[in-house]
Amino acid sequence: MTPSLPIAAEQPLLLFTDLDGTLIDHHSYSAALSQAAVRQLAERGVPLVFCSSKTFAEQVHLQRELGIVQPFIVENGSAVAIPRGYFSSATLSPDTAYELIPLVRTDAALIGAALAHFQDIKRYSNASDLELNAATGLSGAALARARDRSFTETLLTELMPEMEALMRPQLESLGLTLSRGGRFFTVQSAETDKGRAVRRLAEVFGQHWSAAPLIAACGDSANDTSMLSAADIAFLVQKPDHTWVNMDIPGLIKIPEIGPVGFSMAVRMLL
Repeated sequence: MTPSLPIAAEQPLLLFTDLDGTLIDHHSYSAALSQAAVRQLAERGVPLVFCSSKTFAEQVHLQRELGIVQPFIVENGSAVAIPRGYFSSATLSPDTAYELIPLVRTDAALIGAALAHFQDIKRYSNASDLELNAATGLSGAALARARDRSFTETLLTELMPEMEALMRPQLESLGLTLSRGGRFFTVQSAETDKGRAVRRLAEVFGQHWSAAPLIAACGDSANDTSMLSAADIAFLVQKPDHTWVNMDIPGLIKIPEIGPVGFSMAVRMLL
């Protein structure tokens, strides 16, 4: 049963969130409309845990922009990053180093070799800067951070159903799978699972806190299904076209707003 909202201040609580199309704007990648909600969470002492397809470098950069230092989950659940001293130090600086704990055995080099067998598939690693900029709007250091993948590969090519049907079984024979995010397909290890990473990290928090935390999660796309399914309280914000992705999760709370505005509404409901 979904816990009643708002959550009492004394209840240990974690909020896991997707980034693109949830915490940050789908088109501009801006977190400006989420900043007030991020401050509310900090004031309440609720850790905000990123759980995204984004890279380690991208998520560290976003944390610094938002002025937070928290554990996070990279590349769709491929690894967990924990600030060194997070559970023992009273204060951490934005320059704090992170311990990266892999949860999968497949790396980006293996995935790149598998994708080389498919012609005309543009991906982050083999696209030119101009092509990547045209597809994402990223440039300079932001583009470099997006390329810096350790466990997955994001495709720029929009896969038609027949191409997707061709690729899936071949990738699966190599222990890989296709995941559809809000914008692009990602190729990743079959072991990769946002929900598994959420449960793993929540266990770590529970070991250091006096009680097991309630898990809240907020997302926008099919790629967030396992994360939302792992949560005690699951929020689904709208896509840019003001619709919700089809998702069958008991107790799912559909937020009637897009991206960061929806995320902010979810935080208000939670707190």
